[in-house]
Amino acid sequence: MKSNPTRRLYLCQNSWTLDEAIGLDRVIAPECLERVPARVLTNFRLLLARDVYSEGDAQALYDYIWARKGEMSDAFLSMLNLWLADELKHYEALRRTYRCIAGVSYAEMNRCFAARVHETEPIERVLEDEFTMLVTLMFDEIGSVYSYRRDLREYYSHFDAAVQRVGRYLVQDEGMHFQNAARVLLWEHSHRLHEVEPLLQDIVGLEKSLKHYYKTFFLDHAQEQFRFPSYFSQVIIQVVLAQLGLGDRPSAEVLRSLWQWVPQGDELVPVGMQ
Repeated sequence: MKSNPTRRLYLCQNSWTLDEAIGLDRVIAPECLERVPARVLTNFRLLLARDVYSEGDAQALYDYIWARKGEMSDAFLSMLNLWLADELKHYEALRRTYRCIAGVSYAEMNRCFAARVHETEPIERVLEDEFTMLVTLMFDEIGSVYSYRRDLREYYSHFDAAVQRVGRYLVQDEGMHFQNAARVLLWEHSHRLHEVEPLLQDIVGLEKSLKHYYKTFFLDHAQEQFRFPSYFSQVIIQVVLAQLGLGDRPSAEVLRSLWQWVPQGDELVPVGMQ
């Protein structure tokens, strides 16, 4: 699929640098770590052990899509290149964060990442074509906005300015990816808008059915559903539809509840490593 070369779609990208956000050799003094509540520190280390690698999984998804680039529009491929650059920057920023908070070496992270197996078969439904990928990307990225906002409140806020900057940049970039995907979808696939809501419901059903995250970047929230209210996915659907002009945006109060919700029982259940 090739876009009309006489048309131009403007995509956006946030501008920040890794070294400005967090240095390669960033160190947090032991006494500063000791001031962080023990359960927060333990759970944040577990969370980072997952988030570091799921951000890096963007490369595997990109490679899969790029191998099919003949099927894709120029607008989509342009967006994809911006998206990958950001996601790899997230991967590196989270590696630096993980190292200074958990003491894991870059060599060990490299070893763990190299051992990952990326399985696209369980999520083939959302990889059918450019349209399904765009809808899934919108769902995934706006879900990440609220997931990272929760992380900022629950974990990043306990640490220094560099660590908090990383968290804020993650939120901002995921929001920009959501908007760019919406622009491409409306530009290339406005004739299929009637398919968006049924597909979103399919995506929610697929995510709920997944036993674990298959290391393909998409639907990585399947591994942390317990951290959010039961209505999380339906609110995310409303946000996607509103962005495409297909419905009303949820209220600020409802959106705030997505990242401020407190589960029953122990709020800081270890998330586990995937």
